This record gives sequence, structure tokens and C-alpha cells, in this order.
Amino acid sequence: MLRAEAQIVLFWGSEYAALYNDAYAPTIGDKHPRALGQPARENWAELWDDLEPLLRGVRDTGETFSAKDRPFYIERHGGKGETVYFDISYSAVPEADGSVGGVLCIVSETTGRVLAERALRKSEEFNRRILQASADCIKVLDLGGRLEFMSEGGMCVMEVDDFSAVRGAWWPDFWRGEEHEKAVAALAEAGRGGTGRFQGFATTIKGSPRWWDVIVSAINGPDGRPEKLLSVSRDVTATKLAEEALRTSEARLREVNEMLERRVAEALAERKLLADIVEGTDAFVQVADREFRWLAINKAAADEFERIFGVRPKVGDSMLGVLAGKSEHRAAVKAVWARALAGEAFTEVGEFGDRSLARRFYEMKYDVLRGADSEPVAAYQFAYDVTARIEEQRRLAAAEAARQEADALYRAYFENTAEALFVVNVLEDGGFTVEDLNPAHQASIGLSLADVRGKRLDEILPPVLAAQVTGHYRRVLQSGEVYQYRETFELHGGPTYWDTVLVPVRDAEGRIHRLIGASRDLTAQLAAEEQLRQSQKLEAMGQLTGGVAHDFNNLLTPIIGSLDMLMRRGVGSERERRLIDGALQSAERAKTLVQRLLAFARRQPLQPTPVDLRAVVEGMAALISSTLGPQIDVRVELGPDLPPVTADQNQLEMALLNLAVNARDAMPNGGMLTIEAKREGVRGEHRAKLQRGRYVVLCVTDTGVGMDETTVKRAVEPFFSTKGVGKGTGLGLSMVHGLTAQLGGGLTIDSALGRGTTIGLWLPVSAAPLEASEADASSPQIQKGRGLALLVDDEDLVRMSTADMLIDLGFEVIEAGSAEEACRLVEGGIRPALLVTDHLMPGMSGVDLARKLRASQADLPVLIVSGYAEAEGVTPDLPRLTKPFRNAELAERIASLIL
Repeated sequence: MLRAEAQIVLFWGSEYAALYNDAYAPTIGDKHPRALGQPARENWAELWDDLEPLLRGVRDTGETFSAKDRPFYIERHGGKGETVYFDISYSAVPEADGSVGGVLCIVSETTGRVLAERALRKSEEFNRRILQASADCIKVLDLGGRLEFMSEGGMCVMEVDDFSAVRGAWWPDFWRGEEHEKAVAALAEAGRGGTGRFQGFATTIKGSPRWWDVIVSAINGPDGRPEKLLSVSRDVTATKLAEEALRTSEARLREVNEMLERRVAEALAERKLLADIVEGTDAFVQVADREFRWLAINKAAADEFERIFGVRPKVGDSMLGVLAGKSEHRAAVKAVWARALAGEAFTEVGEFGDRSLARRFYEMKYDVLRGADSEPVAAYQFAYDVTARIEEQRRLAAAEAARQEADALYRAYFENTAEALFVVNVLEDGGFTVEDLNPAHQASIGLSLADVRGKRLDEILPPVLAAQVTGHYRRVLQSGEVYQYRETFELHGGPTYWDTVLVPVRDAEGRIHRLIGASRDLTAQLAAEEQLRQSQKLEAMGQLTGGVAHDFNNLLTPIIGSLDMLMRRGVGSERERRLIDGALQSAERAKTLVQRLLAFARRQPLQPTPVDLRAVVEGMAALISSTLGPQIDVRVELGPDLPPVTADQNQLEMALLNLAVNARDAMPNGGMLTIEAKREGVRGEHRAKLQRGRYVVLCVTDTGVGMDETTVKRAVEPFFSTKGVGKGTGLGLSMVHGLTAQLGGGLTIDSALGRGTTIGLWLPVSAAPLEASEADASSPQIQKGRGLALLVDDEDLVRMSTADMLIDLGFEVIEAGSAEEACRLVEGGIRPALLVTDHLMPGMSGVDLARKLRASQADLPVLIVSGYAEAEGVTPDLPRLTKPFRNAELAERIASLIL
């Protein structure tokens, strides 16, 4: 439907929602585009009583309704009503279940043709009357009764040689006495739109007596009102004289006969004059009887018939017989003449002719000749070659269609593009007024077209902004070329960035009289680019942090391993052992810090375990206080007997730190930050869409600027930030929200402008108890002499400390600095009982090494150790241990492999 060139509208559903294509839009004028998709009753209200029964009939019966030149009353141009005509076809559109879902209307407006044909018929009717009554005295009068025209037949009868001698004469003055009064009355009746009629006696200018049967009628104009008056006077002198002859003597009868003979001669002269007129006209004149035989045909018609059909007709010939060998043309000629011979008077344009000779368009006017019984006895035709006119009309119609299509395409783009388009008029004084704005531009500036159309820019914009805009416009006037630039406006409470292109439009004299502009709002794009840069900076920082943390793990591994061994062996005095224990505790804190760095770098997978929330908050309090600075008062309020929650401790610590930093940014002049935790139960619907169960709510409350309702709704969107370009990534709350959702909890925000903000983390209560700390766990007992352990690590210190731990656990250890060296040792004949290998090493990785050795020793226990905690590249069947680790952790993991 949308691609069709025909005018199509689909009225859908019980409300008859209107869906139409571009070809149909001009049909409803300024109702478009608001009518699109709306109930038909709203925009077709003035013809709804006429249209609705048609639509309902098709919808109820499913039958197609069609009509030619169907009239409708419609208001489509500024509310002005008019009667228009259409060729229509209404058909039902079925739903999948067979019911009627809508009515498809294919229409073609014929208003111009209908009105033109009406006017033409009126003109032809007037001409026909003149020609039919050519033997009578025909006069055309103005509405005051003054003579404007007299037929040649009338002049002959009236014996008037020069029409100028009687032009302007008052028609009743042609009559005397009683007939004069009758003429005045008939004139008045015709002036009122009626028909005046009388019989009377009159004397012509030269004194010849005449008796007349007179009819006076109005000739109406296009508006239906009398425009001229037509007087037809039929000479009934012969009848009058014949009647008088019956009452008079033979002498009087002879006088009458002489007069009649004279009148016969005059009539013959009149007929000859009429024949001369018919032969001399450019029109093609033909008369045929009911057997399709020519009773008359003028030379022009005979010549044209011969030119287009190749045969020359003459009076007495049969049309159908002449065209007997031309079936196509014979059928066309018979069809059109049959209508006239059946009694129909009509005018139409048709194409006739043999394609091998000529094919032309003719405007043909047909009328019927009737006998005494009023039955048709013959028909006559007046025709004109209108080929040139038709071709010109087609050319004009094609040009108009092309213009309308171009206008429709331009308007469709103008109305629907996302770019802000505008048209500006250039005034003689150098000023500018707004001519048009598309919907996208109106939406971008928050003003409707009605608010600004026709107004000068300096009336619409503030002086500074008006000067900025008109400066760009004047640059185009000076250069006369297309101009592209970027500008910044303060709109909607903040800066907006625009790319604009101005195109000059010249008038016939070459003066730039309009500017067409297209603007693109780049604000969101620039903000997104800035957010992307911030995200890339954050990613780069994460990668850097992850690399540093990995190196720290490698450094901490021998430190923690060595200190742990010294503690277990009780080396040194009591004071020295306290120093060793202090060093070990510092190393453990360094290990914790590294784990937090890895969590920040997103190198740690989410590992939900039972977490002591009180210990996490109290352990983070000092870090948060130092991070926020002295202007922020940090308070911790934890409820009694908090149960363990299901969480990833590292991720939870990062989330708490993120929320604290956000709170600091919301309190630029200082304030109070409160961290509290309490038990809560969810039994019904919850605004965070939590499942029924028990939760602990960790709330972070600030006394800052707060957020409005719109900002609260968007706060957890990725990259959404209120801190301005370059001051935040917009990822903090989004990451916290994702963390709580992944743990089976939720996030709530309570905030108001000027009243601060409370962020609530709803964490599910853990069903499992807290695990004993690794420092308190006792090392599993591994039997001495368990066999040979192959230790692979590219870091010498890490390899050395790990080797000591393995030896302490009862293994004989062979060390290798790379996976390739380990392969050579195995190929040289060693058969390890355990493989302990780093994962990421130059060359072959630890996982690849494990797979290669298991290819020949399928039951080989393997333990992967790494400075990272991610599982990327490590298959689930390979146990992992994260650096740094103590002897007890190593022992526990190995015990799970070989015990």
C-alpha cells in the first residue's frame, strides 16, 4: 500500500483508524499528518454521516462497493467546505480468522473532470440550442433585456442586414401594443429564472408582418444563477395565415399562397445558408438514422473519417458496413452511436483511428432527433479534434504529478527526519524571519512553529544568542556558498552542542532570499564519547592495577611462605617471633589489599560465600574515613546479632567504597556519612522485586544535595552521571546494582533534592555458617614420603619458597623454570607424583603443560597456582590456588588431590 502510486487509505478496526500512503495525503489537505493512525470520525467528521454507512456496509457484508464520480462534502483546506468527486472502490480486508479487520479504499479524485464536463455541457447545450433553432429568430439578451446577439437566421427573418443597427436595443421595443406588454412580462419571468412564453404579432424594422411563438428563458452561469437571457421566436405566420384563409375569401387565400410561396423561397434560402454554415465549419458534423446510415455528413467529417480509417463515407452508406473489415473500430463506433440513437444526449472524449494510419482524440457531442411521437428517429454529432489539447493536458498533468511527488518527498523527509530542519527568510533590511521548522527542530528548542513563524530572530532569541546565530547567516549571504559550522547553546538548563549546515536559496534575480538549514544535536554523542574515554581510562587503570597486583602476588608469595615457615618452626627468641608474626600480619594485610586491587581491576570472579558484614564494615571504616577526608563525619551504626550474608567480600568492599565516594561528591561542602546495617524480612511485593526471605540491609546515607525523581529513576543506568563531562564514568551505581542482583538481593534509592540520599544494599542471609579463617585452620596431615613433586614457576623466589613448603609437607621436589624445561625432565625419565605449576608463564602455560603430561600419565594430580584469580583458560577439572598462600593453604589443597 505504501509503495503504491494509487491513492489508498485503509480504515482499520471498529474505530476505523486511518492508515494511508503518500499519494492519498493531498486528498485530505491540511488534515495530514494528524489524521494518520487516528479514528476516521475525528478527521472526516463533516462527511461521517455519508462515509460511515459505506464503511459499515463493507465491514458488515464483506462485499466490495464501488462508484464513479461519487460526490463527497469535505473540509480539507483551512476548514473551507467543498463538494468533491471520486472514483471509489471499498473492499474488506480479512483477519486471520476470516473476520473483517478493516476496509481498503482505493480512490481517484475526479473533481476537476466532473466540473469541467459540467461547464462544457452547459456551453454545448447553449450552442446546440442555437444550431437546432437556426431557422428561428434567436436573440441573446443581457439581464436588462438589451440585445447582445441575434442569429443569422433571425437576422434573415427580421430582414436586418447589419446587426450593429439593432445592437443594444431593448427587446420589448420590437413589439407593439398588447404584444409589448407580453414581452415585458416574459422578460421579467425569465429574469427570475423561469420561462416566459407568448404568441403575438409584430412588424420588423422594414415593416413586414410576422406572427411569432416566443420563448424567453435564462442562461445560467457556473454558480447556477441567470447570467444571460435567450429569446427564441418561431415564425408561425404560415399557420396564422392558413387559419385566416379558412375564414376569408379565395382572393385572400391567393394572397396567402403568394406569401407562402415567398416564404418557401425564403426558407429554402435559409436552409442553403445553414448548409453553407455546416460545410464551412471546422467541426465534423454527421447525422445517422437508427440503421446507422448517414443522412448527412459534411466535408470535414468525411475527410477526417477517410484519414483515420482509410475509407471515405457518403450519404446513404452504413457506418457498420464501411467498417466491416475493421472489427475493433466497428465495435467502438457502434457503441458510441448506439447511445445517441437510443435517445441519450451526451458529450465525451474518445480515441479513434486505425493505428497504421492515424489515432486521434475527439471531443464528440451527440444529440437526438425525435419524430412527431417523440421517439428517436436519428442522431447527430458535432466533433472536434482535441489531440493537441489532450497531449498538453497529459504533459501538464505529468508535470503536476512530478511536482506533487517532489513536494511530497520533500515534505515527508522534512516532517519525519531526526535532523532539526528550518527555513529562514532573508529580509530587505538584512534581518531574518522564521518561515518553517520541522517537528524535530520544534522538539529540540521547545517551541512550536506557531510560536515563531513570521517572527524576526531578534524577537525570538536573547540578544547575545541572536547575534551569534545571525552572524552565521550573514556569512552565507556574503559568501553565497554552503556553510557548515559547530555552535553551542544553553538549552534546557545546560549546554547543547550542534553541527549546522546552511544552504542559500536564490530567487529569479539571483538574490539569496531564503536559507535552508539542517542541525544535528551532538550533545548526547559528545557525552557518550567522553563517557567512553572515561571507561577506557578506567579499563586501562584496571589493566594496570591487575598487572601490578599480579606482580605483588608473586612478591608476597615467598615473603608469606618464608615468614609462615619461620613461625611454624619457632625460629628465634620470643621477641623475634613477635617481630616475625607482625611481619606476617603485615604481609596478610598486603595480600588483602592486593585482592581488593584485583577486585577493582575486575580480575576476580564473583565468589559468593558466607560473609560477616559487621567485620567487613568495621574493617573498611578507617579506609573510608581517610578516603573521604576531614570534612566528612563518618558514623557506623550496626544492629545487634547480624547474621552472615551471602556475598563476595572483595566485591562488597569495593561496592561500599564506591558508595562512600559517591556520597562525598554529593557533599561538596562537607557533611555526615552514616553506614548502618539491620535485619529485614520480605513477605510480599517489594519495590526492588526481591523474593520472599530474610535479608540484611546495608544502608549508606549522606546529607548531600540529593536527587530529583527523574535522576533517581536513571541512577543505575550504565554511563549515566550527574557529575558532568569528564567528572565520572557513570558506572559506580550500575556496578553496585549488578552486584546485588547477582547475589540474589537488590538495591533501593531514597532521595530528595536538598535532603540527601540513602542507598540500601539488600543482601540475602546466608544459610551456611561462617567458615573458619585460613589463619586459624590447622594444616591437614600429609604423610611423609608421598613421592616426587614437579614444581614449575618462572619466578625464582616463588619457586624456592613453594619448594620449601612442599619439602616440609614430605615431598621430594624437582624444580623447573618453564613448562618446556618440565617437559624435558619428564621426557628424561622422571615420573612425578604431583605437578604444581604456575599458570601464566612465557611460552607454554601451566594448563597446556598439565594436559601434555596427563596425555602420558592420566592419573597425575595437578595444582595450578597463579597471581590472578580468574578462571580464564583453566578447565574446571584442574584445581587452582591463588598466590600468595601459606603452608596450610597449600597443604589443604594438595590433601584434596592425593588423600
